[in-house]
Amino acid sequence: KKGVKVNGYFVQADHIVVATNSPVNDLVTMHTKQFPFRTYVIGGLIKKSVIEPALWWDTGNQKSKWYSQPYHYVRLQDYDENNYLLIAGGEDHKTGQADKEEIPEEERYQALEKWTRAKFPLLENIIHRWSGQVMEPIDHLGFIGKNPGDENTYIVTGDSGNGMTHGTIAGMLITDLINKKENPWQKIYDPARLMFDVAGTYAKEIGSMAGQYLDFLTPGDINSAKEIEPGDGAIMRVGMKKIAVFKDEQGMVHAFSAVCPHLGCVVQWNREEKSFDCPCHGSRFTCTGKVVNGPAISDLKEVKVTGKMEA
Repeated sequence: KKGVKVNGYFVQADHIVVATNSPVNDLVTMHTKQFPFRTYVIGGLIKKSVIEPALWWDTGNQKSKWYSQPYHYVRLQDYDENNYLLIAGGEDHKTGQADKEEIPEEERYQALEKWTRAKFPLLENIIHRWSGQVMEPIDHLGFIGKNPGDENTYIVTGDSGNGMTHGTIAGMLITDLINKKENPWQKIYDPARLMFDVAGTYAKEIGSMAGQYLDFLTPGDINSAKEIEPGDGAIMRVGMKKIAVFKDEQGMVHAFSAVCPHLGCVVQWNREEKSFDCPCHGSRFTCTGKVVNGPAISDLKEVKVTGKMEA
């Protein structure tokens, strides 16, 4: 708020817009109103002659343990003269908590392909697959406007997979707020809005988030780094500490504190993405401890490899 020094220059601004998916300027408030989910996507070829362009959704898993009731979504994209790329997504789970459904990250693509082929049996080769992170607001509506408690800092978050739409809305809404113009969407997207109608869900999700801190009391995934195959990682207990361990293809072990620098949750190893993911607020780190997704703004702390951390 007082300015920053960047590349040798001191920069100040009258208004600041934080459009970082998960707000990096806010320590707690917004992270109790929304929760991070991983979503999975595949792209496969399908003949243009057998399908009409459209968008499809299912109505979501009404029995899901996740309050977002994850749904599948499908659209078509031109690929070449004869084929569309059929893009199908879904199989969402809370970041760092795939194990709660006993379907690890690396098996989500197979589940998604099975669902897609059942609905689109003429689908041919799968040529792309990827995953992304979406922020799910507790009341399913995005947060666009002034950051709670601030006068000149604005945030855009809680996209729930609708980033293209919310990005457009934010461009108009935040521009009006900065220029002190009335905007009919200001109240409905207000990040400081109260959410009484979802109080039960809110309490449940806060309890789930708080429960992740119990990971400090649990054993590690492994007892020794010798159990890790090259190119893989795990969480290991060393005395009273939890350590994030990765063994590269050359067999060298890299070790870091498993404590997320945002608010102190224990990160989890994501074998599919080869990343360490925070199950509380969605911060993500590379296999070598570098932060790639907020709200954390610093890397995992490197620790010296000793004893059972040795390869």
